[in-house]
Amino acid sequence: MKNCRHILIASALAGVVPAAMGQAAAPAPDERFGVMTHFAQGWDTAAVPLVARAGLGEVRDEVYWREVEPQPGVFSFPARDDGYLGALRANQVAPLITLSFENDHYDGGATPWTDAGIAAYARYGVEVLRHYGAQIAAVEIWNEYNGTFCHGPATKDRAGTYLRMLRAAYAAIKRERPDVTVVGGATIGVPLPYWEKLLAGGALNSMDALSVHPYRYDAPPEGLEDDIAGLQALVRKYNGGKTKPIWVTEIGWKTKGSQGPGDLTIDEDVQAQFLVRAYALLLSAGVQRVYWYLFRDHQGLAMGLVHDDAKLTPKPAYTAMTTLIRELRDAHFVRREPTPPDLYSIAFARDSGEEVRVLWSLRPRSIALRGATAAVDLRGRNLALAEPVTLNESPVFVAGPLTGLPPAAPTEAPLADSMHDFSGKQGEQGWSYGVFVGASTVLVPVTAYTLSDWQGEWGGGYPYLVLAAGEQHPSVVNQTPVAAVRRWSSAHEGPVRVVGKFQCATGGDGVGVSVLVDGRRRFRRLLGGATGNPVVENFDFVTAVHRGSAIDFAVDPGPAADINGDATTVAITISPEGS
Repeated sequence: MKNCRHILIASALAGVVPAAMGQAAAPAPDERFGVMTHFAQGWDTAAVPLVARAGLGEVRDEVYWREVEPQPGVFSFPARDDGYLGALRANQVAPLITLSFENDHYDGGATPWTDAGIAAYARYGVEVLRHYGAQIAAVEIWNEYNGTFCHGPATKDRAGTYLRMLRAAYAAIKRERPDVTVVGGATIGVPLPYWEKLLAGGALNSMDALSVHPYRYDAPPEGLEDDIAGLQALVRKYNGGKTKPIWVTEIGWKTKGSQGPGDLTIDEDVQAQFLVRAYALLLSAGVQRVYWYLFRDHQGLAMGLVHDDAKLTPKPAYTAMTTLIRELRDAHFVRREPTPPDLYSIAFARDSGEEVRVLWSLRPRSIALRGATAAVDLRGRNLALAEPVTLNESPVFVAGPLTGLPPAAPTEAPLADSMHDFSGKQGEQGWSYGVFVGASTVLVPVTAYTLSDWQGEWGGGYPYLVLAAGEQHPSVVNQTPVAAVRRWSSAHEGPVRVVGKFQCATGGDGVGVSVLVDGRRRFRRLLGGATGNPVVENFDFVTAVHRGSAIDFAVDPGPAADINGDATTVAITISPEGS
């Protein structure tokens, strides 16, 4: 059956892939473009040639501690691990090995937290390098320690315990192999408070690169670059103004249907579009390597570049990845060009000096490809240069000195931005945080501000109440609904434009969302819950304000006062009208 499997994969390589990409040769491997695999969980290595065929220069996988140290101090490497690493070597694909997870012989099978357990983890890392030698040039210390992959006493101080483990592993690995790149963090999301604890504790001295998993799940890729910029600013704060390499060792979107009006539908074509846009944005933000999660669909999770069928049939995302690597091979990021906010032009320069741009638009627009020498869509199909092309959410690659892109319109800085202005001080940047109790629209300020590993948030006095940078969660007290409210108090005189959105979770019975201007309700909507209710409320209106005017943005539990699943994303900008 294994030989049959290889024949089927070879058939896919010889048939489906060239049909999608024309007769062009596979792109040369590029270490910037990686993919997560689960060969350590038993995937058939017949898939490795398909990884290489895409031009993916790196895979991220594991060699499990529990399996390679079956008895204390005795190391025995499974044939499965030797087999998949041998297949990678034969296909010139480099491995990033995540050193994970617990071992039952140390710390009772919990995440290592004692000195003895941490020393044993470091020794395991060294033994992996001794066994596989120069093939392993990079290792990652654990996976999503700030999330669900940390168990036992270590959870009481995740940052502190991880720091101890990171220092021990880094020192041991560097003594054995000074050339190995040690990657640290591997955080789910980009939780800046957690990262600040690590960096303030000296983590930068024990890692050669930082890794994050900035999943956006139900949102498109735009904004990833801002997440990375926040982490880079934090690194500079603790690194004498200097940056350090950042690797995104997981990013991806699963295909899914809409859960209600306004909820994002992600089909296989959208998944492919998001892949190219995410990689372009992350490379433009200075990320050194990006690993797509996942190479193939796995255990019902449709995040793969290929299907989990007998032939590992490539999806549009596989073809898009191959096109992306071919077009950006030997090309480095140059600039993000000034364009209207919904138009993206990210310019790269090839070693030859030729420029190539990744272009897309969040609303359809026609542009002429003046100066272009070649253009292809994300399937690698040539576009006619003599005719205008309609840009949309599906990126295109344009080579040559392109001219005539629509310029960015001059804009005034916004008066307020609810996410960027968020603070642990009431009244900062004009924002206050509180509640409406019952039917009242009198703001009752909250007084408790806490900083967790994940975020700073206002709450206190009301069960489950949360007011954070991008989130509001209401409460209920004695069956009385309690709305979570952020208020902007104006220092401006004249008309303002208020733009933003509420987006509720798809579970629970839904929420009520409202905007009030000087106590008068501009609107109230029910989101989520009942069939047919939208899950997103976008708003864009102009209103007159004076100094001291108040605009309230409220999230309440809805008519049933059920607060389960009521976490609601809130994002608002307020600008002088005409900007």
